[in-house]
Amino acid sequence: MVDIATVDSQVSQQGQFCLLDWMLAENMIPYAAYENWRYGRIATLDDVFSLAPDDLQRLLQQAQQTCRELNLQQEAQTFYPWDGQQRQPLRISTDPERHATMAARWTARKDVPQMDLFMDNSAAIAENQVLDALANRQFQEAGAALQRLTKLNPRHGKLGGYQDLINYGLHCVASPTIAAEDLAAEFQGLDQEVALLAGELLGSRRRDFLAFAWRRMAENLRQKTFSPAEPELHCSYAYGQIPDWQALVTCLEQEPQLFESPILLARLAQGFLQCQQVNAFYLLWGILFERFAAEAERMIGQQGELLLEKWDQFLAFDDNWPAEVFLGFLLINQPGLVQVLNNLPLLQGVAITNPVNRAALELVRVRLAEQDERAARENLKNLNPVMLRFYLNKRDWFASLRKR
Repeated sequence: MVDIATVDSQVSQQGQFCLLDWMLAENMIPYAAYENWRYGRIATLDDVFSLAPDDLQRLLQQAQQTCRELNLQQEAQTFYPWDGQQRQPLRISTDPERHATMAARWTARKDVPQMDLFMDNSAAIAENQVLDALANRQFQEAGAALQRLTKLNPRHGKLGGYQDLINYGLHCVASPTIAAEDLAAEFQGLDQEVALLAGELLGSRRRDFLAFAWRRMAENLRQKTFSPAEPELHCSYAYGQIPDWQALVTCLEQEPQLFESPILLARLAQGFLQCQQVNAFYLLWGILFERFAAEAERMIGQQGELLLEKWDQFLAFDDNWPAEVFLGFLLINQPGLVQVLNNLPLLQGVAITNPVNRAALELVRVRLAEQDERAARENLKNLNPVMLRFYLNKRDWFASLRKR
């Protein structure tokens, strides 16, 4: 799961590879659980990994082996609570080896010129303290470190930007609640200004600084009615920026306008995918195509290879059939989607309106129940002969597999 290309890309883009950070990005550790750990609310992360113990152990071994194959330099990291009160280091795991592997920072080896040994690095230390304090959400400490940096190097080109981030962090702490009339302006400032500045100045440390700001924004947007004219001014968008995929799924499952908006359906599908509910991801995209075919075709290119592979198979079978029957194609291609359709509370009472998709669903249900298919096949043939041909091809393929 952690190959050479992945580690090399992380080192090139962020200057380091840390397995804990990578697992957060891949949602193998829910970000909300990570926040609870950093605030000292839970002792370790042992109970929150989405991987089975054997898979986790293989991942740890693979990460170490890959970093060593790339001849990277390993450095231990210490994590402290974000509350600023406890100074005891946090433990990722009760297993010392697991903790050390996940906490380690791997960087490219550098040949340091001898002259660097005699250079005054006080300014570099002070700047690193600013960065650490901002990422650790300790904005008073960041301000004190910035004052030290300013005295050491008053011409430093990033002083003003660091001060802006500190001021914004202090503002968020002082004003956790945003007035309704200020929501749009605050959102615009975070999305278009603060996020860009944090990305420029904080590098790999930007995640924890921005997650703090986006969670404040998300909580304040929970009571705001979704508007198609401002689709990003919604709690689901803010949760996605953290990213807290579990919270995104929860908020969209409760959204009254979910099935009226292709953007919200696509967001929820992505949330399901990140939470390892792959069948729900496909099913939501099938429903999205049935209801909003033109919008779905425009958005599908942004959804990654997993969905594009299915879409390419759909087009390859017959490039003339309408996009809205992609749902029927998915149901036949992956009969397990029927169980999700039957059992996912979100979809109870949601009608499949396209006749071809309904006929495909009925045929798959008959097939799964091992009942007589003749009437269901005839119905699908009358509505869409191409879909029936696809079903028969798929059935013959599965039958050949069973004979092997």
